[in-house]
Amino acid sequence: MCTEKEPSMDDDGEMKCETYSIYKPLEFKKPLHKSTTYRKILAQIFLTSAVMMTSASCGMPVGYSAVLLPQLKTANNSMQIDDEMGSWIASVHSAATPFGSLLSGVLMDRIGRKLVLQLASVPLVLGWVLISISENHAILLLGRVIAGLSSGLSAAAGQVLIGESTEPRLRGMLSSGPFASYSFGILLVYALGSLLPWRIVSGLSTILPLLAIFVFLFLPESPVFLSRQNKQEEALKALLWLRGGNVAQAKEESEHLQQRIKIETNSHSERITRSFTRPHVLKPLLIINVFNILQILSGTYLVVFYAVDILSNVNGKIIDYFLAASLTACVRFVFTIIASLLLAFLGRRTIALISGIGSTISALALGIVLHQNCEESQYLVALFILLYVAANTVGFFVLPGVMLGELFPAKVRGHAGGITFMLFNFALFGVAKIFPFVKNLIGIHGVFWIFGASSFLASLFLYLVLPETKGKSLSYIEDYFQQSNFVWSKRDRNWENKIHGKENERLNQA
Repeated sequence: MCTEKEPSMDDDGEMKCETYSIYKPLEFKKPLHKSTTYRKILAQIFLTSAVMMTSASCGMPVGYSAVLLPQLKTANNSMQIDDEMGSWIASVHSAATPFGSLLSGVLMDRIGRKLVLQLASVPLVLGWVLISISENHAILLLGRVIAGLSSGLSAAAGQVLIGESTEPRLRGMLSSGPFASYSFGILLVYALGSLLPWRIVSGLSTILPLLAIFVFLFLPESPVFLSRQNKQEEALKALLWLRGGNVAQAKEESEHLQQRIKIETNSHSERITRSFTRPHVLKPLLIINVFNILQILSGTYLVVFYAVDILSNVNGKIIDYFLAASLTACVRFVFTIIASLLLAFLGRRTIALISGIGSTISALALGIVLHQNCEESQYLVALFILLYVAANTVGFFVLPGVMLGELFPAKVRGHAGGITFMLFNFALFGVAKIFPFVKNLIGIHGVFWIFGASSFLASLFLYLVLPETKGKSLSYIEDYFQQSNFVWSKRDRNWENKIHGKENERLNQA
């Protein structure tokens, strides 16, 4: 990133500079009054809570298949299903989500992050209504498809809005908040499904998205989006609200955003599509998407989709399968909250390794115990299942969203987020669709061995390439990917010290 001299252009349209500093990293100064600090923290929490409401409403259709399928399999009417139809009902939600994600990437950069989140709740309500009134499989599947579109629209927009609106010291903890509420949505639909018929559950599920539409009316748009739309006064007002009325900090951040956009305009005049070939975009795109594939194969979402089905294949009947599925959802919810707290104290790399190693050990051990087919080991099986869900949740479940909000540069954050969620959900659909076949082919113990091996590969991959972003400003992270390295250990430490050496001290004082 250029400094001291205005950036110039080489023959290929690339920015070239000799010395560092028309641009300086954003300085975060300590507020003068504690009341201001409390107000800005509450403001950022309030915005995050609205996103969490949307995330919880999107978690409900994901967990819904786990309680819907067993009820339909025992039905004595036209809605009865077999394994083939069950796999379609479980996976078609993820088949539709990529198209919503792709549309989200375009809309985010045109109409804003907040408005996309409001619009996303409309098809979700429609999807639930169709499911509740369905009299045949076609209408039910249509409802699942429409709900999947809604999830795709909201997922990236929520993470981007939080990432662009919160301060670095709070960003990690707050960015993981939607995953806690997502887990709560899964838990809520499990609990409702264990007590009520599936039609009533789908009707009650319309409450959260309707409430989310209303709450967003009182919240500001992303200051980054407003600045990029040349709406500087609105961006300043949004920052003033998000920073608890701290005029000095709001002005400083507003000027910083304008400075970044000016340099970006001077140095990168190419189309957004061409930007994806640039290292500072391509590297985070590869990191997040490779991790997403390995995360899916580690079983993070398969256990959500097929919780009851998986538990029914485990020897030893300890408790009712619906109750067992609800227990795994409780563990996921609790450990998502724990992950949110850990992100405020531990680095992203540390959390990734803790989650990966824990998932690897518990999944492989569970596979071994299940392979022995011992009735006496039922409590050991239950313990390993809960350990696996806990370890997988504390890092693998929350990190993709945190990474999406942090790693992509501002210019392509909306498009890149949409593309990332699109690819993620296409992969998730494929894996969820073939899961019943693979389970019947290699057994439930073999499935957990695959989970364990994938968890190990994901841990190794993140250890090699994931940069540490805890407490770093978004501009710092963007500058990091401008370096020539891809492996974290090969980074230019002198560059980091020279350009951003003082940033950590200022952040610690904030």
